[in-house]
Amino acid sequence: METLKLGSTGTLVQYLQSLLKTLGFYKNNIDGIFGNQTKSAVSVFQKNFGISADGIVGKQTWQKLSNFFYIVPTDIPYGSNILEINLQGFKQKFPFLLQGNIGYSALGKNIQYLRFGKGKKEVFYSASIHANEYITSTLLMKFLENLSTAYLNNSSIWGYPANYLFNQVSLYVVPMINPDGVDLVVGNIEKYFPDIYEYTKSLSNNYPSIPFPSGWKANINGVVFFNFQPFDLKLKSNKGVVFNPHLCYNHFCIL
Repeated sequence: METLKLGSTGTLVQYLQSLLKTLGFYKNNIDGIFGNQTKSAVSVFQKNFGISADGIVGKQTWQKLSNFFYIVPTDIPYGSNILEINLQGFKQKFPFLLQGNIGYSALGKNIQYLRFGKGKKEVFYSASIHANEYITSTLLMKFLENLSTAYLNNSSIWGYPANYLFNQVSLYVVPMINPDGVDLVVGNIEKYFPDIYEYTKSLSNNYPSIPFPSGWKANINGVVFFNFQPFDLKLKSNKGVVFNPHLCYNHFCIL
């Protein structure tokens, strides 16, 4: 994890501020700027968790914060770096969730999936097919956090016992189909890959009516994933296996 200190900026600082705010240590606005108020909040956290209160978020402080990585933030832009943190937290907090990888993005990022449950009925959810719709990743991951917490606590979610859902349904989730595009929209590409940012900006010049980067939908190469509409079709793979979805709409399918 990147060391954060006075003067640091970006989405990881936003995440730190959001998490400290959720835990009750930070009371100010989430602005992605590591200023004196953020430093003070970090110092108080460090004192409470028995580590040196230097106000710098290094390896030891991140290790203490990792106990709360399963908490999905809903008040900040949700890039692939925040997703990776949450997935790490899910692995620790919810070991019954199966995690895996279905492929890689153009920039080599993992396109990951999770499975909740072991039932015969299979349901598939995905999010962030379009980069500027990254809020769907936030929604889906928060839902999975709430569902998994209900299962862990042997309680219900929306009136359904989570144990029953776990045994009856296999829920497959791909929380971020287009991580490179999302990272462009939330500011990670500009910060960490300025050359790629300039390349995508040159592509966007062909579409002056679309704001850049906030209006970007495509992957990092400018390839747009089309909208999915309801369908009930038989699709054949190159091996001749028939896939017959009963219903799909946008990011959601019941198989």
